[in-house]
Amino acid sequence: GTGMMAGPMASNVDRRTLGARIKATWRWADVQLIGGLDAQTNEHRARSSMGIDTYKALPRTKDADFHNYGVFGELTWYAAERDRLISGARLDRASAKDYRQTSATVGDTRADTLPSGFMRYEHDLADSPTTVYAGLGHSERFPDYWELFSPNTGALGSVNAFDGVKPEKTTQLDIGAQYEAEDLEAWASGYVGQVRDFILFDYRAGMMGTTSQARNVDARIMGGELGAAYKLTRHWKADATLAYAWGKNSSDGKALPQMPPLDARLGLSYSEDDWSAGALWRVVAAQNRIDPNRGNVVGKDYDKSAGFGVFSLNAAYRINKNFKVSTGVDNLFGKAYAEHLNLAGNAGFGYPASDPQAIKEPGRTLWTKVDMSF
Repeated sequence: GTGMMAGPMASNVDRRTLGARIKATWRWADVQLIGGLDAQTNEHRARSSMGIDTYKALPRTKDADFHNYGVFGELTWYAAERDRLISGARLDRASAKDYRQTSATVGDTRADTLPSGFMRYEHDLADSPTTVYAGLGHSERFPDYWELFSPNTGALGSVNAFDGVKPEKTTQLDIGAQYEAEDLEAWASGYVGQVRDFILFDYRAGMMGTTSQARNVDARIMGGELGAAYKLTRHWKADATLAYAWGKNSSDGKALPQMPPLDARLGLSYSEDDWSAGALWRVVAAQNRIDPNRGNVVGKDYDKSAGFGVFSLNAAYRINKNFKVSTGVDNLFGKAYAEHLNLAGNAGFGYPASDPQAIKEPGRTLWTKVDMSF
């Protein structure tokens, strides 16, 4: 990272992950049960130094250990010819230990028991190739390494983020429908949810660079997606999707940061034998619901973003069953645009934390790809 008065500093981290999973499936006349166990351990190490490449001569020092042990099950009941009830549950025991010698919580271990579960009802309509569904779920997530160890401070009253950041708890209702006929596929889905203890990052610019604080807030979320694909002829196919997401920080009465804007995609493709070609027009709306200098561990809101449209082309040829060659041009007209969710303001990538300019996406891009399968 870099700051206004600090020299360049490199931080070099690594992680060793060990995991195991065992799962079994039982089937009866109208019931299927899937159950199992899993476990994962992560050992984190880090080294850092001022100057160019000087960190390479330093040993890595262990700074954190994470452990997660879980048991899960999923039960499907085929209640009738066109009705299904799917339910599932999971219980995790997650823990983390702080090994940082300069930390106020060095040697401390924190652990949480995290229950999750869901139930979904599916129904196939009698007079239409349509499936409708509704589901309710609850999940709890233990904070990850970056959420516990990267913030400079935790919530008020806590020693640091390791001491103060709580697990996220999400309860969400989902509804949707899927239609699948010979020439037409269509789908619609929506969700509304409540997040308790959403992990929010506050970023503050200072003379020594940007500092961050991690704390928990309550949030409300909702969104949806619409889509359709239609076979115009035996060779031509058109498709379209529309996605929207909304969130509110209900603790502070502000917009939930790092929410993507309305996004639409229109596609047209042609295929015959081993040849295929396609065109994609992506149209994204402006995002005016922001909370400046707040976000998550990945990025922050820094300004409102403008809408844009990007047009791309691609083509592919399957040489044989093992090889396929693809080529295309993205952003055909060289549109200058920036995604709302980007790393602007991230000093770790060399961009001044106080710079409000968005990081632009690439202009016209030509690409070629060879796929090999055997």
